[in-house]
Amino acid sequence: MWKHGESSVPVPSIDTESSQKYAYIYRNVEKRKREDVTYYTYEYAKIKKDVYEYVKELWATEVRTTEIEDVLAELLFGGDE
Repeated sequence: MWKHGESSVPVPSIDTESSQKYAYIYRNVEKRKREDVTYYTYEYAKIKKDVYEYVKELWATEVRTTEIEDVLAELLFGGDE
């Protein structure tokens, strides 16, 4: 359930601050230019914060915590659409 998005500012790999209910996971972030304007394209998914916190806690002891967004996507969505 990845969706496409664009932003004029860089996005973090995981955003838990902008919403009280959801955590947003971003991947495939690319910096682009259009007529002297820089923007960023990306794919994102949103999951409930309690689910994110639960999975994050389970993986906290793993060395691969930097890959948590891929693990969450696979567990929750079964990978790409």
